[in-house]
Amino acid sequence: MVKINTKVDSAGIYYNGAEVVRKGSAELIQGTQTVYVYGLSRTTDTDTVRLFSSEGIKCANQRFGYPSSIDKDKESDKIRKEIDELNRKIEVKQMQLKLWETNGDFTNRASQSADEIRDYIERLPERLESLNSEIADLEKKVEDLEEKLSTAEDSENHPVYIADITAAEAGTYPFELRYYERSANWRPVYEIYSDAKEALDVRMRASISQNTPEDWNDISVTLYTGNPSSAGTLPEVTPVYLNIQVPVQARSFAAGAQLMGMAKNSMSMDEDVAEAEAPMMMADMASVRMETEEAEVNSDETVTEYVLPGKRDIRKGSDETMADLSRYTVPAEYKIAAAACIDPHAYLITQIKTTDIPFTDNISAAIYLKDRYVGQVYIAPDLSKETIEITLGEEERVHVSRKETLRKQSTALLKAQKTLDHVFETTVTNLTSEKVEVELRDQVPVSRDKDITVEVKDLSGAQKDDETGVVTKQITVPANGTEKFSIAYKVSWPKDKRIQETKQTRFCPECGSVVTGKFCTVCGHVMY
Repeated sequence: MVKINTKVDSAGIYYNGAEVVRKGSAELIQGTQTVYVYGLSRTTDTDTVRLFSSEGIKCANQRFGYPSSIDKDKESDKIRKEIDELNRKIEVKQMQLKLWETNGDFTNRASQSADEIRDYIERLPERLESLNSEIADLEKKVEDLEEKLSTAEDSENHPVYIADITAAEAGTYPFELRYYERSANWRPVYEIYSDAKEALDVRMRASISQNTPEDWNDISVTLYTGNPSSAGTLPEVTPVYLNIQVPVQARSFAAGAQLMGMAKNSMSMDEDVAEAEAPMMMADMASVRMETEEAEVNSDETVTEYVLPGKRDIRKGSDETMADLSRYTVPAEYKIAAAACIDPHAYLITQIKTTDIPFTDNISAAIYLKDRYVGQVYIAPDLSKETIEITLGEEERVHVSRKETLRKQSTALLKAQKTLDHVFETTVTNLTSEKVEVELRDQVPVSRDKDITVEVKDLSGAQKDDETGVVTKQITVPANGTEKFSIAYKVSWPKDKRIQETKQTRFCPECGSVVTGKFCTVCGHVMY
């Protein structure tokens, strides 16, 4: 029996799984012998295991076994014997401790002299302390051995690669074990840096982890996008059938507050601070971000490969290893935008071309504005559109408020209709010493019923999307000034019917709290 212990030498890691290469060596005699290659885990895909060696080595009768049935002298049995021996020593020490404590009671014993009693009492604390210390040391050894026993028992349930090897000559031969390991993975981590003026700095990093029973130390690592496919078959297109739907009572759904298609982030911009000459940096100030060398990137038709420089340690368990993969400069334009009909805040927005983004999947990215972390943003690229907008955070230097200045309901008896007139006014206040351009977004309701008509009476020169009802207006607000924007429309419907509108999450313009009723329960502001 020839036992070959192997160590992980390199790993090609996918999003879920890895191709692992283990290396080892063995002393072979001339002729045929059975080799047992150790190192596989429970999560190894045994169908993918392959053994490599030098030319002239022949392999036959390949199979798998387990140490519990192969090894006569199992490691777990040796550890159990050590634990049993230490437990016996602990029992003896505990008996000695009890005897010393019992013999320390000299009540009703007149055979001992005063000197003997004094000598015993003087030695008793030292002896008790020594025994307790010895017992604690032995218990610590037992605890360590029990951890080793757990590891040994686990490894004895891992598969072992067995093969009959024929060597033309005796000698030391190298062996490689290659296989697919399921319990390793990596995920991309994106960071977006902006100074609110120039191009975006987009960085892609990798978070790597593995949950095999061992640490992967000093190994070469290559990362692959995607996962190996078990069936690379073009999906079949099946028919789509249309049917007339039986009308049902309309339901009301609460739509989440959104701005520019992005989820609202609890992020804030730096306050408007006058630019001043930066103080001289101290020689020992850490002012440069420490980064590792980026990966070598190779792409083909199906995957992208990131070859990490140097060697890596990837520890088992929950510890994650970070690696820098690539860095992109993306041209960007900036603007301030607000949708006061939903959210009483202005936001700093960056707009980039869809063709310039370095990713096509939906991602979550950390946003750094002037090197300050401001939060996470979810980006869902729509490749059918020319541009994509990314919210960088709240623009605290611009205040936006919206209120309903007119709400008048009337009934036209001759037409048997009810009408409701609305006028909304949005006020934008600029707290900076320079003029700012703000893109305001409002809305006019859209009718999906022929009995309901919506008549737009005033948009203050804004543009309206007829399909969505979204109104967009570019306004210039002077330094430390205020501008107002109004929209007016009228809704008409049969007086014997009631209209229902889809609900949107609304925010109080005074305190920013979510409001579900006619007034804010936090500050009492009346909603319209």
